[in-house]
Amino acid sequence: MKSPNKLLFVFLLASSTCLVASSSNWLTSWMGLEINMLGYIPLIFMKENSSESEAAVKYLIPQSLGSTIFISSAIISSHFNNLQILMIIAMCLKLGAAPFHFWFPPVMASLQLTPAFILLTWQKIAPILAINSFNPLLMKMTMPIAAISALWGGIGGINQTDIRSLLTYSSIAHTGWMLASITSNYSILITYLFTYILINISIYLILSKEDMKYYKQLFSSKEPTKIFILSITILSLGGLPPLVGFVMKLLVLMFTETKMIVIFGLIVGALMSLFYYLSLTFSTLLSFSKMSFSKSRMIQKQVMMFFLSQILPLSMTLFFF
Repeated sequence: MKSPNKLLFVFLLASSTCLVASSSNWLTSWMGLEINMLGYIPLIFMKENSSESEAAVKYLIPQSLGSTIFISSAIISSHFNNLQILMIIAMCLKLGAAPFHFWFPPVMASLQLTPAFILLTWQKIAPILAINSFNPLLMKMTMPIAAISALWGGIGGINQTDIRSLLTYSSIAHTGWMLASITSNYSILITYLFTYILINISIYLILSKEDMKYYKQLFSSKEPTKIFILSITILSLGGLPPLVGFVMKLLVLMFTETKMIVIFGLIVGALMSLFYYLSLTFSTLLSFSKMSFSKSRMIQKQVMMFFLSQILPLSMTLFFF
């Protein structure tokens, strides 16, 4: 992203998301989603190779299809209320929620690290806020999709060895939790969404410096601090108590208004996701005790502050509840 015109597309991403968040009608939401899509596609081209062109096409087609279904169902629903469910399908297609996630893993596999993390994080905000603006009856119709996404994200990541594929299926699972948080308090939805984004940003900052592709490369790093922080962050993303990722899911379970079968699906999907995250980091954390930190006390302080930042939200939650 060295060329100055990339800043224009970053501005389009931010402004289009704000447009969707502040819209009061379906037409304005549709315009914001279209601008968001058109602002992201040029950011895909980091090295301008054939795989990025393929990823751009694979991203454009389902996003355009979702936008077409959304605006068509919004117009037709003024005469036929039963067709409003197509608006949910359109937004879940844009989110990459299961079972409408067919485009998501192939696109992630072809992207460079920076646009991949933009797709994992920022590109989820506008569709989630659009779904949150639906009436309560439509919101409850998304709950089966939430359970399916959590289960599919947990199942799909079990046999993955590529870090990007793990993050892709983790994103599908977290999309299910975001959809479940829509029926709860609005502040919980925003808290979950932005905490998920911050956890992914911390993973991105480490992966961008190390150029890691497979999980076995986690053990090859010569900096034990970086290994430990990445391991704790991944476990927090999986929802291991008492880390901040567990607090996010605990708040959703406490305040969501959905059926028990959906909650059961969310919990089982979270356990599956936590299983492959634990298998990913278990060897790393065991070998961590053999590493020497006697060279620098500052490293110890950094690790301790990071670990406390992951545990602090749980203590605050127990204090207030």
